[in-house]
Amino acid sequence: MSKSQARLTYALLAVTVIIWGIQPLCIKWLVAVWTPVTITAMRYYLIGTALILIACSRGEGLLPPKSCWLPLLLMAVTGIGLNNVMQFTGLQYSTVTNCTLIAAASPAITAFMAAIFIRERLGVLSWLGIALSFAGALAVVSGGELAVILGFGFNYGDMLFFAAQVAWTTYSLIALRVMNKISAALATGWAGLLGAVVVSLYGGVTGELAPVNLTPALWSAFAYTVICGGIMAMLFWNIGVKNAGPSTTAIFQNITPIVGMIGGSLLFEEQVGVVEILGAIAIFLGVYITAGRKH
Repeated sequence: MSKSQARLTYALLAVTVIIWGIQPLCIKWLVAVWTPVTITAMRYYLIGTALILIACSRGEGLLPPKSCWLPLLLMAVTGIGLNNVMQFTGLQYSTVTNCTLIAAASPAITAFMAAIFIRERLGVLSWLGIALSFAGALAVVSGGELAVILGFGFNYGDMLFFAAQVAWTTYSLIALRVMNKISAALATGWAGLLGAVVVSLYGGVTGELAPVNLTPALWSAFAYTVICGGIMAMLFWNIGVKNAGPSTTAIFQNITPIVGMIGGSLLFEEQVGVVEILGAIAIFLGVYITAGRKH
């Protein structure tokens, strides 16, 4: 990856995690009206279709090669079905803060699974960056209170958040191989569309697929999850996985707590203290160390 390509890739990843930092707020509002299954299915019918059309407009064929269908189905089940439904369900039982905290463990999960399944080698600096950014994320979401970290309760929602991160890591590792054969847009689009079908079938059996009309404010929140949190973010994310590798890409997720800190300060007049500032510095430094290990 050239330096210019690296800069663009890291910029896209930064935009992605900022978008995802805002998205849980929208989901928190939506799950009060729509079930997690409904939100996931409705989102990915739109997201998947849009991304496939984007790929076709660039001259790519509509259908992927036969060798891609099974991996795409696995991406649909893990990254679309399991990841989204578990995370959205978790927000019904736990807090956005806990969701953010557990998401900060994603780089460690990704690095571990990448080392096992695709034999990706990580140097000392990479592990240092992961540890530093994770420590910064802990500081931000805990407010620097050790008791908050030590008293972290693994309730049903928290366990779903963790399982969702494992599912997302699996999706990223599979996507890395699929995108050696087709574009990020086509891979993301078909995985999303297949995921919507799988989730709809599950919702039809369980009775959890039950869309109802939304208020204008909730329709706006849903539109954000489709356009920004879906089409833009997932396309950017898969480009990052393809260009930078799963471990480097995952480290950017630790920027998400910073978005929550800034949003809380601007919208709810929450105080930003020394702990939050130091945590933010640690997160960005960890991202810089890990992302720059090859440059």
